[in-house]
Amino acid sequence: MASTRLNTLKGIALLAFISLCSCTKYNYIDGGVASGVHDCSMWEYFEQQTVDWDSTRIMIEHAGMKSIFDGSGQYKDITFLGITDLSIVRYMLDHNAKVDYDKEHGIEVSPEDYWHRVKDIPKEQCVKVLEQLIIQQRFMLKDIPQGTRLKTADGAEYVETGGKVFTALSGNLFIWMEPEDYAGVEDAGAKNLYIARQVNTGKNWRVASTDIQTTTGVVHALGYDFKIINF
Repeated sequence: MASTRLNTLKGIALLAFISLCSCTKYNYIDGGVASGVHDCSMWEYFEQQTVDWDSTRIMIEHAGMKSIFDGSGQYKDITFLGITDLSIVRYMLDHNAKVDYDKEHGIEVSPEDYWHRVKDIPKEQCVKVLEQLIIQQRFMLKDIPQGTRLKTADGAEYVETGGKVFTALSGNLFIWMEPEDYAGVEDAGAKNLYIARQVNTGKNWRVASTDIQTTTGVVHALGYDFKIINF
C-alpha cells in the first residue's frame, strides 16, 4: 500500500512539474514561429520543439513510424492531430494507476507491468494510438466547415452536424469548427477546431494550436488536457 501511494505521489508531482514547465495561457501550444510555417519536415520540427514534442518523437520512433513523419515512407503529405508530451505522461500515469489498483485488489503484477519510460509502452499500443491520429492528406483550419457534435437527450449517442469526416490510418474522425462570438457579434471571433473519433465512447476534444505547417504535412496540436485513454 505504501509503495502504491509513493508511485501515485511521484506521478502527480511529475505531471504538475511538466504542467508548470510546458503550459501557456488558454492551453495554447506555441508553434514556434508566429506564422506557423516551418521549412523542415514534421520530424525535424519535433526535434526542434522539444518542450512539447520530445516524448511524441520517442513514441513515434518506438512504434517504427518515423518514415511517416520525415517523408521517407509512402506518405508524403499528412495531417497529424498531435499528442504532446504531457498527454503521453498522463497516459503512462493512468496505466500505472490501473496497475496499482489491480495490485491492491489481489491481482498479481510485476515491476515490468509499470510504464516508467515511453519505451515501456508496448510497441503495438503506440502504433494503435498514433494511427488514430494520422490522416493521409493535408488540411488546414480554413478547410473545415462549422459543425457540432452533441449527445442526444437520452445520452445514448452523438449526433454530428456539418463538419467533415476523415479516414485516419485507423478508424474515422469527425472534425468540425466552432466560431466564438466577438464584441457582441455572433460567430465573429476566434475559430476553434474540434475532433472526435466516430464512436459513441469518443469524447470531443479541442485543438489547442492549428495549422503548424511543415514540408511533410500539417500538425494540429491537441491540448495539454487531452487524454489518450478517453479518445
